[in-house]
Amino acid sequence: MIRGTPRADLASQRQHSWASKLVRGERISNGVYALAGFAIVAAVWQFIAVVVVARTLLFASFTDTVQALYQLFVSGEIYPHLAISAQAFLYGYVAAVLLGIPFGAILAFNRPLDRMFRNVIQAGYATPLVAIAPLIIVLLGIGLISKIAVVFVLALFPIMIATQSALTSIDPSYPETARAFGASSVQNLRMVIFPAASLGVLTGLRLAVGRGIIGVVVGEFFGARAGLGFLLVQYSMAFQTARTLAVVLLLAVIGVTANQVLLAFEKKVSPWKIDKQRKRARS
Repeated sequence: MIRGTPRADLASQRQHSWASKLVRGERISNGVYALAGFAIVAAVWQFIAVVVVARTLLFASFTDTVQALYQLFVSGEIYPHLAISAQAFLYGYVAAVLLGIPFGAILAFNRPLDRMFRNVIQAGYATPLVAIAPLIIVLLGIGLISKIAVVFVLALFPIMIATQSALTSIDPSYPETARAFGASSVQNLRMVIFPAASLGVLTGLRLAVGRGIIGVVVGEFFGARAGLGFLLVQYSMAFQTARTLAVVLLLAVIGVTANQVLLAFEKKVSPWKIDKQRKRARS
């Protein structure tokens, strides 16, 4: 193996170290900006509650909301409801992923089916499916199955649309080049097409998280006996504003956390994004 000169190796190591420091600095900077954004939102929340509204019965302050959330965890009251909501979300979300990605891929590779169901899928995505949640609950009954169905319906369409869009927007030169080098159809799908479409698919998965959380809450609004949506109804009817906003804050934290997990997974399956960051850092 031919090695470069010591000076060239040293220069390359210094350049790589400098680029890595810049990437780490960019990550720290992004974290600082995120914390600053949350601090601004919390300050505005506190100002509106204390100065503008000035009535805790109507709108609790940020500090009272955080304290109420802390008490819910300390007392253990929220754990059974959190477990039930998490179960409904996970089952419905996983079912939407397992069906949405294959169906989106089928529509991407089958033009007649795409033409046949394109408008139907777009209509399903645009329709406020939250409005049909009571119908789903009436058909399936009060319980876990109906909540899973609501989550599934809400999360399915963004996953299907994102998968289809990601697969159809791939540069045709990628699979053509792979075929020119002797790749089979299966190898082309596994090593070229699906990796190239992974970012678009993961975008759909992140969008589906928010819609799935909405589905859980809406599904528990109607006749549920437990869950975070059930707590929202109970606390709001009892005018416990701080606890109501505490559940809302918890749902927001769960959504942000799930989004960050998917972003981290996105970096694992698309390492070329990190390479692009390093190239930008060197320039």
